[in-house]
Amino acid sequence: MFADTTPIDISPSAKQDIQTDLNYWGGTSNDPIIVDFTKPDGKRKFAEVEKQQEKHSVLIHDIRGTEEQYNLETHGFQYLHDEIPELDDWTDEQKVIDALIPKSEELVRKLCVLIPPNNASLLTRTDNRTGAKETMTFTHRIRCFSSDEAKLADNRAPAHSVHTDFTVAGALRHLETEIHDPERLKRLLKSRAMIINVWRPLKTVHRDPLAVCDWRSTRPQQDIVPYRVIFPQGWNELSKVQYSQDHRWYYLSKQQRDEPLVFKQFDSGQSEGGGCTVAHSAFEHPSMTDYEPRQSIEIKMFAFL
Repeated sequence: MFADTTPIDISPSAKQDIQTDLNYWGGTSNDPIIVDFTKPDGKRKFAEVEKQQEKHSVLIHDIRGTEEQYNLETHGFQYLHDEIPELDDWTDEQKVIDALIPKSEELVRKLCVLIPPNNASLLTRTDNRTGAKETMTFTHRIRCFSSDEAKLADNRAPAHSVHTDFTVAGALRHLETEIHDPERLKRLLKSRAMIINVWRPLKTVHRDPLAVCDWRSTRPQQDIVPYRVIFPQGWNELSKVQYSQDHRWYYLSKQQRDEPLVFKQFDSGQSEGGGCTVAHSAFEHPSMTDYEPRQSIEIKMFAFL
């Protein structure tokens, strides 16, 4: 079901900047949000938080034809060209995962060659760039993977709200839960640690494309609202995002299977500036609403430089 049979015009002349609405945090303050599922009112509080959205019209720039002007270190995101192996059955979820997780880790390790291993500036450091010493995938999600209703029930629809997956506290907490050896954790934290998302279409994206915000246009102290969710087995902290007219949004029109988007959700080299957590959201493309649901895979990993 993932075969692309219709020729797609992806020339720079076909680029499409889009004016559309994004759902921002609609709360009255940027105080931290806490939802505790260990308490009786946890589900009610969660529902209340999710309803507090506020639509804002934004211009989302199509970078088709200018992809090389945006990079992971400067903007927090980067679109790449990366051929993927042929699979005989793209509807077999396990085959997709087995093929794409190692491929994505290899992609990130190579990309990290261009990133300094510590807090040094790209402009001042030109040596010792050996790429990521280690990558570790910790989760993945396939969205709208199948027309089979049973499978769709297990995969969330595109997230139409501006958010980040981790705050600095949430990222460090998640690292502790993934790495149980104290000595190994201590060693890895001496390096530059990042959480990187690799987001790849499983077929050409028309409906519900993903937009990313240049992290330099956000003000962490004002715009990022920590959102801690407590479960019986532990907690995670992501963030909602308050609207600012300074936010600069981008996407890649008609994104192809061989055009993965790589973006940061944490960077210890930028922890004083909010951890370089890139806000992102699916959005409604006004002229693409009649297309079939988007089909994509998102792979999240730690990278240690």
